[in-house]
Amino acid sequence: MKNSILVGTGGMLGAGLRYTIMITIPDILFLWGINGVGSFILGWLAGRANATGKASSLLWTTGVLGSFTTFSTFSAEWLILLEENIIFSSMYGVGMTLFCFMAAAIGLQLGGKFK
Repeated sequence: MKNSILVGTGGMLGAGLRYTIMITIPDILFLWGINGVGSFILGWLAGRANATGKASSLLWTTGVLGSFTTFSTFSAEWLILLEENIIFSSMYGVGMTLFCFMAAAIGLQLGGKFK
């Protein structure tokens, strides 16, 4: 039960933060920023996994970052763009995936260095 409360609380915080940022930043820039920052932080936390407890990990990774960066939003945005322009949408999808992968890798490296 405690773990569910941690994840739920983190989810509420992450969703609120995502919404607050979403209403202040243009759409495409918003998604790149949210997904990139979230991937970096998740990588960093994974690199620090030995230094944090399970409760902290559930709150921040599954809860906050799980609702802050959502794959479903990225997928829906990609499909909307696909209907408009197949070349741009393909570049967007591949670019976003590579960008987030690299952000997570950098975060993982930095998180591992500061144990």
